[in-house]
Amino acid sequence: MPMFDDSNKPNDSNKPNDQPPRSIDLGTSTLVGKGPGSYVSGVAKLRADPERDLLSAADSFLKAADRCLNSCKEEDGVEMLIVPGAVCASFSCELFLKYVILKESGAHTRGHKLDELFLECSVEAQAALVDRRADTREVFERNSAHFVDARYHHESDHFSFRQQELLQAAEMLSAFVSERFQDETA
Repeated sequence: MPMFDDSNKPNDSNKPNDQPPRSIDLGTSTLVGKGPGSYVSGVAKLRADPERDLLSAADSFLKAADRCLNSCKEEDGVEMLIVPGAVCASFSCELFLKYVILKESGAHTRGHKLDELFLECSVEAQAALVDRRADTREVFERNSAHFVDARYHHESDHFSFRQQELLQAAEMLSAFVSERFQDETA
């Protein structure tokens, strides 16, 4: 029978110092047991800092994409993680673009289409991204709906995965955001 282990239950002495006011650190809870249904839960967070959350999520999905696409060894019996990697890379691009829009306009935007998000960025930001990669606009147009389409690729007769192109775009956006908003991302 699973038991709740609250040894990691948060208290004021182990609350991270970098948490903003009004945040709630729920800590990590471990449910232990044997057999089906046993698991370890993760850290849940509620934070009153949407900008920081958005940037953190963009970085996390970039790391997940990199691990799926570049950290897997090809060996018999080990599946390649192309679909999750493509989805994570595309979502990372989306979140980085939304971060740029938020920083520039203060507006929270919705939607998954990369080309539309790119066009919501300022003309100055668009030009700076094109300076980094000449075909930036075309990459976002070509992969505009990739986040949604890759998740449902099994419903199509054929689907082209451009996972490395999206991973490179996400890495470019990460570097752009770090340099452009270095005071906020540090």
